[in-house]
Amino acid sequence: MLPNNKNNPLFEKRESKILLLGYLYFILLIGAFAFYSSSPLIWLAVFALSLILILPNHYYLGLPLIIVLTILFERFFTLQGLVIDRSVFKLYPLDIVMIASFLALAISIKTKEFKLKLKFGWPEWLLIGFMLLVSAYLVRAVFDINADLAVAFSSFKNYVWYPLIYFFIILTVRTEKDLKKTVHLILISGAFIIAFLLIGLARGGGLWTEYTPLSTSGTRYLAGTHAFYMSLCLILGVSLLAFKRLSSVGFASLIGGFWIIGIVASLMRHLWLDIAFSFVLLFLMLPKENKKEIYKYANKAGLIIISSLAIITTAAGLFYLTNFSENFRNQTDNLLTRATSLINLGEDTSATWRLQLWYDAKESWDKNPVFGVGLGKSVLIDTGDWQNFEEIRNMHNSLLALLVQLGAVGFSIFFALILASGLSAWKWIYRHKELLPYYLGLAAGCATFLFASLFQPYLETNLMAIFFWIFLGLLRTSAIIKEDENTANQ
Repeated sequence: MLPNNKNNPLFEKRESKILLLGYLYFILLIGAFAFYSSSPLIWLAVFALSLILILPNHYYLGLPLIIVLTILFERFFTLQGLVIDRSVFKLYPLDIVMIASFLALAISIKTKEFKLKLKFGWPEWLLIGFMLLVSAYLVRAVFDINADLAVAFSSFKNYVWYPLIYFFIILTVRTEKDLKKTVHLILISGAFIIAFLLIGLARGGGLWTEYTPLSTSGTRYLAGTHAFYMSLCLILGVSLLAFKRLSSVGFASLIGGFWIIGIVASLMRHLWLDIAFSFVLLFLMLPKENKKEIYKYANKAGLIIISSLAIITTAAGLFYLTNFSENFRNQTDNLLTRATSLINLGEDTSATWRLQLWYDAKESWDKNPVFGVGLGKSVLIDTGDWQNFEEIRNMHNSLLALLVQLGAVGFSIFFALILASGLSAWKWIYRHKELLPYYLGLAAGCATFLFASLFQPYLETNLMAIFFWIFLGLLRTSAIIKEDENTANQ
């Protein structure tokens, strides 16, 4: 293992105190955003705090702040703009922290406090090419009278601005310790959002679930965004569990159980499919001896789950006339309704809307399949009884949205980026005996994101997309850390 890199003093005592203080202040401010108002004074306080904490050279505070505050407060950290009178300026707290972190890194490089090491490969060049192409499409939207420039700029931010965190990570996460601490921080943040599940169960409905209304009967006890973060944490945790890297298996299993309950209670059907897909993929990637560990834990977990369900069902039957029994029956019916709607798509208005939007978007793409329709465009949905214009970027299928907007050219570059990243990871991750469980979890996490993006606009929503670029950047460090180790040992 390499010695601690003085260029990244994130976890030294003094810097840890600064980071903890930053968490406390930011949580208070973002909490005020979430629960009280969108006052410009709060926004300005966030702006000032970001500059004070991160500048001139505390660049290493940026990534932990982004991870924790996004997981806890999701849209109130990532989508809360500056509101003055009736005007909304879409510079979000997330953007401010990113800008401050990039500036601090640039200052550290200029003052030689940080030694810059640039080792770009195919994934980096393809990502740069993708970002340049999207930039050209933004220019195209400026001169297109049929394009909504505000929507086009928002797409530009999601496809160009937020991927910059990928480069920030491959420059600053250079050692085994850096990677482990970052992954552990994601898991710890995921454990904290169990509080949101408990609040949802206690109040009879989850916080911030109004942003994702149901197309069937039922109640979400956890916001879909928090459920998505739980799914990423769950796959990371299972990977570590398979390698016996968790100090307390019992406590870890309890946390994992809450994450599963949260994902189910969110009633986000695509996440149910997503978890099944990611578990199968992770299992296939695991070495043979670690598959045996998963078998062992799966048997124990299965027995506990079945026993718990049997006890709850029996209690509901014995006390049939109680509120507990009635609530249990209602929630069971809602879960069954959501599950069966995956098969009976014709009876689900959400699925019908998606299929119609995808078909109409394809009709638009057929007119220019090579270069696509461009950014900021909408498509008319005509079902006979109902007509409406829908933004193509919001078509609840990120990969299809890329194809329709950027055409075969843009989609091919993005696909090549994913392929190059996957091949690079496959080449390097199995050479890391110590970091293998982390990289397998990150690889499965990237696949989890891409699978989920087939059903939601995840790449077009910054509070989701930021974690794809974080996971992809962390996965890419498999090549960087190993090369640095080889150099140090020569």
